[in-house]
Amino acid sequence: MNPIVELATQILPSIFPDAQIHPYRIPEKYQTLEQLPIIKTESITESNGSYGSDRYGSRTYQVQVMAFLDINETDIENFNDVIDRCLEEKGYSLSYAENHPHPEFENVQVIIRHYQVTKLKERGN
Repeated sequence: MNPIVELATQILPSIFPDAQIHPYRIPEKYQTLEQLPIIKTESITESNGSYGSDRYGSRTYQVQVMAFLDINETDIENFNDVIDRCLEEKGYSLSYAENHPHPEFENVQVIIRHYQVTKLKERGN
């Protein structure tokens, strides 16, 4: 399964059941950031590896998880720890992280985390 879809439909909802989670883009009706937390997953890069007989045997994905959190309701450090630990258990490793205040909404902190995961290619594909 594509990691973006896996994160948005299986992994992140099990960690944050009350969050609005969207793959690739946030629908316009949620862009007002009135219903937080909002989490978006998207692709950064992917590359093939483990070549044999001129065919790749694995694909490494680098994905971004971006969260919009209300600083009055969410412990940012705890959020980061929870997501990192849970994704680590699923084979994702953190490769980059940052956070900053949202430029338009004073109570919203933007969390950006990049993870890398390698998936083996299924035989026959």
